[in-house]
Amino acid sequence: MFLLIDGNNLAWAGFYALERAMKPEDDERRHRVAMLGLAGMVLGAIARCGEPPGKEPPEPLTRVAICFDMGRPVRRRELYPNYQIDREYDPKFVQNEPTILRAIDEFAAAMHCAPVDVLRGENTEADDLIAGLVQAEPKAVKRIVSTDRDFLQLVGPKTSVYAPVKKAIIDQSNFFEMAAPRTSSGAIVTFPQERFLDYRALTGDPSDSVPGVPGVGPLSAAKLLAVAPLDSFFGKPAAVRTALGRKSDAVERAFADGTAERVVSRNRELMDLRLPSPVWPRIGEMTSRGRWDRPTFERWYDEQRISAVVKEELIRRLEHIASLQEAAR
Repeated sequence: MFLLIDGNNLAWAGFYALERAMKPEDDERRHRVAMLGLAGMVLGAIARCGEPPGKEPPEPLTRVAICFDMGRPVRRRELYPNYQIDREYDPKFVQNEPTILRAIDEFAAAMHCAPVDVLRGENTEADDLIAGLVQAEPKAVKRIVSTDRDFLQLVGPKTSVYAPVKKAIIDQSNFFEMAAPRTSSGAIVTFPQERFLDYRALTGDPSDSVPGVPGVGPLSAAKLLAVAPLDSFFGKPAAVRTALGRKSDAVERAFADGTAERVVSRNRELMDLRLPSPVWPRIGEMTSRGRWDRPTFERWYDEQRISAVVKEELIRRLEHIASLQEAAR
């Protein structure tokens, strides 16, 4: 299995999880928390082959790629200048970003002695790097490790997602249980899986400062998409009312006056990970491939005092990947 890790996503998730427990009081302690959080999340995912804790991996890892953002999301900000803008006004983000970036730099450098790929490109987001690798390996079994729900649009026969905070695997067998909204009675509102991108385009993404269509929430979006493809509702407020089974002035107005079509068109461009990104042809240039050096890796690992990962399992996974790389040379 090819494991694709959203490095920045795990860096922040790991930092906040440990920060609550360790309560660092100065810059060096915050750096320590950031390093332990990132290393624990990434190396733990490798040790468990992208499975939740306590579950036996169904198959061994054949390749690992750790993808990191680098710089600002220039391409998406050209499409929508406010993309991720709220982060830059969040005091916690502003305070902790230098600490997280320092930990990422040091961790990425340390991985030169591990048999993994590290991908970073100037002003490039990990989302595009991971999506490019998924598209480049259509026959390989792939697992993405991230809390970012945009990756759910890539779930298919060969691709699944591990959400490390929820400790859940999302694949075709449980896609709607994990990704679709529920009514007040707990019933899941399903729609064709290929319309998940439009579900995201309708509802927006607050974590990236991307608004959805005015008045449209998860349930409304799912109900519309359950009835028909999204484009069939543009300019047809009566069809929207029929699909929702109720009157909604805000939603009907958005579909009548062109607002919904404009918002969806923009959000599709921002969110669609299946569209070829300009960075895809240059992914090779952005890849640093580590060469397995077990003594150096173990020395670094021990110096970091990483306790959240079963070292023996991790070494066994890395040894297996290294043996495959050596056989392929």
